[in-house]
Amino acid sequence: MSFGVNAQLMWKISGNGLAKPSYLFGTHHLIDKGQIKGFEKAVSIAKESDAVVGEMDMTDMAAAQTKLMQASLLSGKTCKELYSPEDYAFLDKEFKALLGAGLDQLGVMKPMALNTVYVLYSYLKQMGVTKQPQAVDAIFQQEARQNGKKIFGLETPEYQADVLFNSSSIERQAEVLLKQVKEKDKYAEMMGKLNEAYLNGDFASAEQLYSNDDSMNADERLSLVVNRNNNWLKQLPGLMNQQTCFISVGFLHLVGDTGLVSQLKKSGYTLEPVVLQ
Repeated sequence: MSFGVNAQLMWKISGNGLAKPSYLFGTHHLIDKGQIKGFEKAVSIAKESDAVVGEMDMTDMAAAQTKLMQASLLSGKTCKELYSPEDYAFLDKEFKALLGAGLDQLGVMKPMALNTVYVLYSYLKQMGVTKQPQAVDAIFQQEARQNGKKIFGLETPEYQADVLFNSSSIERQAEVLLKQVKEKDKYAEMMGKLNEAYLNGDFASAEQLYSNDDSMNADERLSLVVNRNNNWLKQLPGLMNQQTCFISVGFLHLVGDTGLVSQLKKSGYTLEPVVLQ
């Protein structure tokens, strides 16, 4: 197996008392597996591992999606109450243009959920595709199930739903959604650069884009990224001590001083980038 400093989507984890190495792979839900160079090699390494570890166990996705949907709904307040008439009309028009449905239909959802929908469908339109690519972490877990391997989720669907939809106030979510839609061209350009950084395994560019993302404040960054990384780092050593793990989590959870790569190194593990091509 070859290694190189520029192949940074996947890492071999060894040392610190591990009997056998484990692997860490960064995922991106808007990228199709066919775009990832050497993806089949990653799948073959996952197949050779004893267990696949993901952000969430995706075995029963229907139940997980139901919990996420329930958590995404507004309670005791409507979307119309969160905006001035002018801003509400602006958002309604933008959603109708993008999705063919306005806030009269979609306004039962929390602004953070609406934001997720808006970003996803804006991206699909920009790329000229009609549906979201299959998540690559789902592919790894699907292979694990077919081969009788263990699957571990680092978070429950309930926890993930709470983090996604309750980390900030409804008013703050409303503010972020309005900004996202008003500045859609800027965020579309940023998404394009992030996709490019991902496909190049370019940690430096990804970290810079993440740091410059003004759609999150410090507290939200702490809830959505840093605290989750720290929670995962409490679980990973025990899992890796018991078996060879193939760990697949969102790419941005790998980057920076608080990312998994840096923190695993600080904990005494050796991390080597794996060349997939």
